[in-house]
Amino acid sequence: MAIPTKELQFFGQYAKVHRPLLNEINAVLAEYRLFNSQWTILKLLFQEGDMTPAEIATKQQVEKPSVTKILQRLEELTYIEVRPGEDKREKWIRLTESGHSVCQAIMGKLDVLYKGFLKGIPIENIEIATAVLTHILENLK
Repeated sequence: MAIPTKELQFFGQYAKVHRPLLNEINAVLAEYRLFNSQWTILKLLFQEGDMTPAEIATKQQVEKPSVTKILQRLEELTYIEVRPGEDKREKWIRLTESGHSVCQAIMGKLDVLYKGFLKGIPIENIEIATAVLTHILENLK
C-alpha cells in the first residue's frame, strides 16, 4: 500500500471538511430560505455594492445562466432589486433594505459558527491556512 503524499493528505482533509461545512452553513441559511450559492452572491453585493449579472458571474467564477437563476430567486425573496442601466440591455443588481438586514444577520450567525469550527486553533495557523487556500486559488486561475 502506497503512503499518501502530503499533497494527497491535504486535499483529502479538505474534501472531508468541505461537505460537512457546507451542510452546517446551509442549515443556518435555511432560516432565510437560502442556499450557499445564493448566499455567496448576496454577500458579494453586500461587500462590493451594485453589479451587473456579468460582473457577478465573473467574480463568482460561474456561468451567467446560473447567476440569472439565482438572481431570479433572490428577487422573489425581495433580497435584491434589478434596475436598468444606461444601455437597455444592461441590468444592475443591488440589495434591498431587506437584503442588507438579512446579510447582517447571516454574517453574525456564521461568525459564531466559524469561531466554533476554529476553536483551539492558534491565529497564526488560521492565517497560514488562509494564505495556503488563497495561493491554491491563484494557481487554479
